Amino acid sequence: MVAYGYTALSLLGVTASLIITPSFSQTTLSLHGSGTTNPSKCFWHIMAKIEEQLKIRGQLTYRAVGSGTGIQEFLGKDINGTNTMQAYNDFGSGDIPIDSQDRQDWFDADIEFVQLPFVLSAVGFFHSIPGVPSGEGGLNMTACLLARIFSTDITTWDHPDILDINPGLNVEENYKIFVGRRVLGSSSTFSITNYLYAQCPQTDENPKGWPADQVGSTVDWDESTNACDGSGPMTDCIVENEGAIGYIDVAHAHEEGLNEIKLKNGDGNFLTSKEAGVEGIQEAAKDLSNVPNSADGDFSKVAFYNMVSMLYERQFF
Repeated sequence: MVAYGYTALSLLGVTASLIITPSFSQTTLSLHGSGTTNPSKCFWHIMAKIEEQLKIRGQLTYRAVGSGTGIQEFLGKDINGTNTMQAYNDFGSGDIPIDSQDRQDWFDADIEFVQLPFVLSAVGFFHSIPGVPSGEGGLNMTACLLARIFSTDITTWDHPDILDINPGLNVEENYKIFVGRRVLGSSSTFSITNYLYAQCPQTDENPKGWPADQVGSTVDWDESTNACDGSGPMTDCIVENEGAIGYIDVAHAHEEGLNEIKLKNGDGNFLTSKEAGVEGIQEAAKDLSNVPNSADGDFSKVAFYNMVSMLYERQFF
């Protein structure tokens, strides 16, 4: 298995509405969504094509605000988390499964939705050490080293354990690591913390591993880490700060020219997501043991960090 956090995107409830005017030619099809950044450009492309071919006026939008916000808006939760069950959007998209209790609350209120796989993406780790490229000659990392960096146990790039697997890394003494991390309910955080715990769990034998209580879309970060809310701000954090490390969906990162860290996989090889390729993605996604047989089933126990992307849709039939 390639050591990457493959995320599961989810689309929440498509409920297009028609705005009728006195003239049918002025009828407008309105469809608005929000959620994770990962598939945003895909949505925008599809929406543009739909608007081009509609025989009536169309107004289709998607806001890349993050998985947690997309789910909250779909569930009708206010800023305090109260569930009003009055959706603020027509559909949402996220890499985080809808919580089992939220699903049950909706079903108990006779409001049902389905969750449908629709795209597979990867979340990777990226850096901005000057002179260190992506791919061949790039930076090597293990899950345990990443766990120690993001927990701030390791704070400089010249740490002996980093240099041990990067003998060619030439950095100044005590070259500080700028740790960028997401905030709020981030699906990328959900993915990488699941990965760190799965590959390097904290145990009595491994006290510097990733702790079980630090797995999820929102975790308690050390105050010395730096908040970078969203894929765009994370890109800025990495680009604008030498010696930075952060995590982001790989399609966005490579489009921005960021340098990807090579992670050690189960075979002992150091690979980027590009080098892992399709075979690595398929290997990461092949475990379907926790996937429900029905689209309206409970997906909350599915390990989305190595699963296919999901679509959530409200049922009206």
